[in-house]
Amino acid sequence: MNYRIWVVASALLVTSCSSTPEADQSATDTRVVETSLGTVSVPTTVESVVVIDGRRDLDIAIAFDLPIVGMPVETEAPPEIPGPLTEPVTALLADGVPELYPRNVVDIESIARVAPDLIIGRDEVVEEIYDQLSTIAPVLPVGSTGSGVSWQEDVDAVGAALGMQDTAREIEAEYDDRVEQIKTEHADAIANTEVLPISTSDEGGISVGRERVPSIALVDIGARFGSAWDAATPEVEYGPENITAANDATAMIAAITSDQDLQAMNSNALWTSLPAVQSNRIVRTDKFTNDGGPLTALWTLDLVEQLYAA
Repeated sequence: MNYRIWVVASALLVTSCSSTPEADQSATDTRVVETSLGTVSVPTTVESVVVIDGRRDLDIAIAFDLPIVGMPVETEAPPEIPGPLTEPVTALLADGVPELYPRNVVDIESIARVAPDLIIGRDEVVEEIYDQLSTIAPVLPVGSTGSGVSWQEDVDAVGAALGMQDTAREIEAEYDDRVEQIKTEHADAIANTEVLPISTSDEGGISVGRERVPSIALVDIGARFGSAWDAATPEVEYGPENITAANDATAMIAAITSDQDLQAMNSNALWTSLPAVQSNRIVRTDKFTNDGGPLTALWTLDLVEQLYAA
């Protein structure tokens, strides 16, 4: 089944955590949660979770160490660049967790066969198939940069829905502590380096987006940005003939997903003339780093540190 993408909010609100003695016994084993897509009763003990999209939903499920029993097949990620979820997914596969369907195609029957207690999925994906998914298990939507929901908001919401607020606080504190460490250890470099977070386009151009995870990480550590940042409201694209817009950036985090993409960029003399390229101050990642959860955010902080340590 192919799905379309819809933009909705994904905040969750725990509205009830207990039951009266007269309540049905099943109510004592669930936590009633109000989500943007409806009210769900989440088991107080979750023993099996399916993630629908394989981006932020998978990231958050791994960060909470949830018992994942199904996830999509990642068909787009190239093998040449490891990402924040590469090792965790490899471990899940080694443990026998099945890949239920190719990413961008949701197979309801495959999800039903693994009989999860809980389904976690990106809001833009699960909205259209919410009713079908809800016949299998309660559904917790999480957001994305596209729907304007931060990963911290989702961590708070999932933590509340699962009664794991302490874990949520620990996850966020780890990121905050790492931000402060980088700000302290690289204060001079941060103050004296103009940077840009970019992604390459299929046409050989570049784009700058303020709502991507690397951009947010750079904002959090107090980065100085090149002038192309000011034109991003929230995103700006430059064709291959206009990439000199990044000429005043002396360092870049560049989402250049495949070696083929890198070769295409290096064939453009305007790209190779950029100061950051000339001085080899390019920290390369892939486009999947642009959105994600806490594991992606921490991975991105490692990229940020590499940027300033060069």
